[in-house]
Amino acid sequence: MPSTTSTTTSGPVRCRSAALVPAIEGTSAAAGTVEVTVTLRSTASGACTLVGYPGLQLLGAGGAPLPTTVVRGGTFSFTSMAPSTVVLTSGVSVAFNIGYTDVPVGGETTCAPATSLFVTPPNAYGHDVVSSRVAPCDHGRMVVSPVFLTTGSEAVTMAPAAG
Repeated sequence: MPSTTSTTTSGPVRCRSAALVPAIEGTSAAAGTVEVTVTLRSTASGACTLVGYPGLQLLGAGGAPLPTTVVRGGTFSFTSMAPSTVVLTSGVSVAFNIGYTDVPVGGETTCAPATSLFVTPPNAYGHDVVSSRVAPCDHGRMVVSPVFLTTGSEAVTMAPAAG
């Protein structure tokens, strides 16, 4: 009986949380809105991919979870953009933007300040903690962009600006 051999070629694997190092790259604010740019730098030994939106959890003093609502899309200073697959090699970073209001709404008198964020990469289960002094109002409501490349021919430096 003849034997059949099959060969499959697979592209880069999904980036694992443990191989991504988050960092706050910058913050800008104007007229009651704040935008934070976060990067995820790959430390993987080979190429890996990310696509989609990160997960976030606000943390207060001592790591206590704070009310957090993450909305995918665009807001304030960056427009909504479609997620696209990005390929990272060791040392390459992707970024995403977080937008929120720092003006109390409804019955809020102040907005709970966070001391750090849990950052979960797109399609991942693990997370990492990054120090961050953010205080989103509206019960921790933050709008987040999908990840995007920050270097190379398809790089952008931030999510597209709102028109």
